[in-house]
Amino acid sequence: METGKTGKYLKYAIGEIILVVIGILIALNINNWNEQKKDRNYEVKMLSEILNAIEEDEKSFNIMLDRTLILDSMANYFMTLSKSNVAYHDSIFSKVFSLNSGTSFQINSGPYQAIKSSGLDKISNDSLRNKLINFYDFKVPLYIGRFNHVNRNYQENIEALLSLLGERHIEIANGRNFVAWQDIPIDIFQQQKFLEILSDIAWRTNVSKRIFMDRLVELQHLTLAITSEINHD
Repeated sequence: METGKTGKYLKYAIGEIILVVIGILIALNINNWNEQKKDRNYEVKMLSEILNAIEEDEKSFNIMLDRTLILDSMANYFMTLSKSNVAYHDSIFSKVFSLNSGTSFQINSGPYQAIKSSGLDKISNDSLRNKLINFYDFKVPLYIGRFNHVNRNYQENIEALLSLLGERHIEIANGRNFVAWQDIPIDIFQQQKFLEILSDIAWRTNVSKRIFMDRLVELQHLTLAITSEINHD
């Protein structure tokens, strides 16, 4: 102070403080950037897992859709036989038994539930987050309920069809046991109960087919939205 250097020291101290503050700010920014990068990596990982689950759901729905097409074809085939008064013969047995085929509706929501448990705010895109919530938390339970309602008579149809086929017995061929039928009514295709079973199969098959087709379109839209977000920088 005596030599008049106070101002110089004060400027030096202020400069040091500014450098320290700048260093702290830089460190905070780097830390924030690292946290954001970690959050983004987690988000992309979880969205990728949801995308993989959707791809598997699409494969499953396509298999079920093919099954409904076959069932629909078989129902129409037997309707034609009934109208033409065709009598039963053994060459048709395998086709009759194909009417027992059924479908199932399953959605793998595991990856979505995982990210939901850690906080849906991890999905930074508001629009995508709302789409996923609307699909998995609201629509999927409705779809499952509707599908189960449409297919509620499936087991009853199987039991009714088996009863129409007549008596069953066990036969042995090549060292293996299998169920065989005897005395299947030749007029089975004209019986009222058989026609009722066909009618129910045709109805539930066509409604189920529409459910699978609509869901495939919806899953495709979700796939596009998720893929776009994953590729977004």
